[in-house]
Amino acid sequence: MTANRYDTLDGWRGLAALAIAFYHLPVAHAFRDLSGWKNLEFFVDFFFVLSGFVICHAWGKRLLTGQDGIVFLQRRFWRVWPLHIIILGAFFLLESAKWLALQKSSGLGADPAFSGPTSVPALLSNILMLQSLNLHGTTTWNGPAWSISAEFWTYLAFAAVMLFARGRLAAMVLIALGGAAIVAIFSPIWLFATHDFGLPRALYGFFAGAITYRLMRLWRVGALAAPGLALEAGVLVTAGLWMALTGKNASSMLAPLVFAAIVMVFSHGTGAISRFLRSKPVQALGLWSYSIYLVHTLIYFGLRFGLVTVEKMTGWKLTFSGDGTLRIFTFGSDLANGAVILALLGLTVAISAYAYRFIEKPFMMMDGSAAKAGKRPEQVSMALR
Repeated sequence: MTANRYDTLDGWRGLAALAIAFYHLPVAHAFRDLSGWKNLEFFVDFFFVLSGFVICHAWGKRLLTGQDGIVFLQRRFWRVWPLHIIILGAFFLLESAKWLALQKSSGLGADPAFSGPTSVPALLSNILMLQSLNLHGTTTWNGPAWSISAEFWTYLAFAAVMLFARGRLAAMVLIALGGAAIVAIFSPIWLFATHDFGLPRALYGFFAGAITYRLMRLWRVGALAAPGLALEAGVLVTAGLWMALTGKNASSMLAPLVFAAIVMVFSHGTGAISRFLRSKPVQALGLWSYSIYLVHTLIYFGLRFGLVTVEKMTGWKLTFSGDGTLRIFTFGSDLANGAVILALLGLTVAISAYAYRFIEKPFMMMDGSAAKAGKRPEQVSMALR
C-alpha cells in the first residue's frame, strides 16, 4: 500500500477484468470442459467487494453533509457513465450495420437486428443505467454492463448509510445480509444472478467489502497479514479450491466472503505475490480494467456477426456450439484457436488502453482536482477507480 492507494488491489482489478474477458471469449478451448469454468463469473463479485472496500476507504470519512453526498454521486456517475454510454453507442452502430446488412441479404443467418437483447426499449434502459432492474427478462446490449448499473444504484445505498445511519457498521451488515437473503431465497441460480437479482447481489458484495474495511480499521486485523507470502498463498489456494468445487448451489453464496478475505490479505501487500501485483504490466491492466470489462464484449459482438456472415457466404463451418450471443467458434485446431484467443485478448487490452487514455482519463480530470494537486488522475483517491 502506498500513501493513499492499495496498489495490489489495483493489480487484482486488472487480472479479474482479464479473467472475465477470457471467460466470455467466443472461441473453443479446453478450459471450457473444466468443472469450475462457469465459476469465473464470480470475478464480478470480486469487483463488487473491491469497490466496497476502496470506496469506503476513500469516502467513508468524507460523506458528512448532503452536499458531500451530491458530490460523491456526481463523481461516481461521471466515472462510470461516459465509457458505458460510448461503448453502448458503438454497440448501436454495430447493430445498425447489422440491420442494413440484413436488409440487403436476409439470408445471412444472423439474429434480427434491434430485437430481443438489443431492442430499442432496452437501449433506453441502458442509457439510464436501469438494465439491472429486470425490465427485459434478460441481459441486454453490452451484457456485463448490468453490473455497472447495479453498482451505481449501490452507491446510493452507501451514501445513505454514511449520511443517515447512526450505526454505520450495523447498517452495512443489515444491507449485506438483506442482499444475500434476497438472492438466496428468490434467485433460481443462486449468486449467478445478473439482470434479475443483480442489484441485491451487488449490495451483498459491495457492503461485504465495505464491512471488511471498517473491521480492519476498528480491530486492526491487518496484523494477521504479517506472514506475507505464506498467508497470500494460503488464501489463494483456499479460494481456488472453493472456485473449483462450487456451482449453482448454496455454496455460491460464499463468493463475497471468499473475496473479502483475499482483499483483506492483499491490501497490505507484504508477500511475493503482492510484488507481482505491483509490477508495471499488472498495474497497467489495473488502470485499464474498467475499459477491459466494457470493451471486450463489443469486440466479441462484432466478431460473432462477422463470422456468421462468413459462414453463410462461404459455407465454411466455423460454429462449434450454441447460437446468438452464446455461439462459440472453432478455427480447425487447438493451435489456431489459441492464436485467435491471444489476438482477441491482445486487441481488447490495446483498445482498452486507448479508451482509458481518451475517454476515462479526461472525465476523471473534469473537476480539476487532479490538476490542482499536481497529480496524475490515477494517483487521486481510490474512489476514482
